Amino acid sequence: MFEVDELNDPACIDLPPHVRDRDIFHDTAGRVFVVLGHIQPSDRILSFLKYVPDPSGDWQSGAVKYKRIFWGSVSSTVDGMNLLPSDYIISDAHFGTELLEPPRESVAKYFSPEFRLREIIEQGPRDPLERLAKRGADTLHDELGLPYERIGVAGSILWKGHSLERSDINMNLYGFDASWILEDHYESLAEGRTDTRLRELVDWRHAMARIHERVPIMKTEDLESLFTRRKALCLDDVCIGITPILLPDEAPIRYASESYTSVSSKPVTITMDIEDADYGLFHPAIYGVTTQSLDVIDGASVSRVMVYDGAFGGLLRTGDHVEVTGTIQRVSSASDAPPFYQVMVGTKTGAGLEYIRLLV
Repeated sequence: MFEVDELNDPACIDLPPHVRDRDIFHDTAGRVFVVLGHIQPSDRILSFLKYVPDPSGDWQSGAVKYKRIFWGSVSSTVDGMNLLPSDYIISDAHFGTELLEPPRESVAKYFSPEFRLREIIEQGPRDPLERLAKRGADTLHDELGLPYERIGVAGSILWKGHSLERSDINMNLYGFDASWILEDHYESLAEGRTDTRLRELVDWRHAMARIHERVPIMKTEDLESLFTRRKALCLDDVCIGITPILLPDEAPIRYASESYTSVSSKPVTITMDIEDADYGLFHPAIYGVTTQSLDVIDGASVSRVMVYDGAFGGLLRTGDHVEVTGTIQRVSSASDAPPFYQVMVGTKTGAGLEYIRLLV
């Protein structure tokens, strides 16, 4: 592990006017947060707490050790909220629920994934994880023609808190078009190369087991049918997670342009067809859908699904016939547009009960 030069850290930048999904920041107490989604308020940052300074922690940046708080579930998100000052938690008028949104003035450091990649490229990788991250960026650039300026290094490597024994390699790919280029051409990345392959279903066994543990209704065959669609690049048998990220001006929904009111006290199961999956790659995943009329909303139908549970995002395509269990919400527009209904997958109240299943 190398020391962080806080006075000369190219990845540490001024807080931008518009934050992006999966960017990372530290607050004034040194806690580490990850930006959550592309629907963001202007005065706060919708995010989740991932690490806290702790002498017993297994992650380290400079002289500070960190303990990991977030482990990929709604429950760990809620646990993180309980560790934070009360002014970090607000009743969000857009989403209609309490959320973790630290005020912008609480941000002490903000990190740019693209600048971190540039640092690795220009100064050279300092360890095996950085070396593989550079190879991943080179592969996207050389094979698909994606510019380095659209690629970033994410996760603990971004803030130089990575552990060679515990850390994964995570990267971001920025922009609607670039993200779909990668999604449509994953297979070409491994063609004719012995050191490169795509992640196979057997490689996802641990991830599927974790999902089954927190959403027990999901059977093995349900998870396998979904995960055959999940794609990841593996270099020398080390798999790299590449997350598609919308640029701020590409976000399809502006914060406060809508408001959501839950109309079902418990998750509801609905069969539907996916009509529009253009924004399904991103977080939150957004799908245009058609359903039959539903008694629970007085004979109306649902026209949109919004997915905040990352386990079920990015996997559906236009034409899919699916079963969705989630919370029905009435969507009211800040303009004069008529209200409509959506299903939210990934709510706090529906944790362990909300899911998506492909149907034949």
